[in-house]
Amino acid sequence: MRRLIVKEGVVLPGYEKLIGTAYLSDGSIFHFRERYSNRKLIKYSYHLMKGDKIMRWDNVPHHKEISTYPHHKHENDPVIESPDMDIEKVLKAIEETH
Repeated sequence: MRRLIVKEGVVLPGYEKLIGTAYLSDGSIFHFRERYSNRKLIKYSYHLMKGDKIMRWDNVPHHKEISTYPHHKHENDPVIESPDMDIEKVLKAIEETH
């Protein structure tokens, strides 16, 4: 990783949020958003861009047709199944595909 910029980090009683951007050494840009409630990850979005390739993992509840609903992955346009993710799992998946 070349550079990490944390745009916002908020901690309130029972509620935490982290928003940031990482500029990876291969030229990729990785945006991440996490929201916690009582130290439990409740909402996430991880967005990786490299050239015209985009991968995004999130748990926004809008793809009920996916068996892993609400967890899913976007690979450019197609939406596919994805297990429940967190930043550690996503970084490992990125490392395996780069």
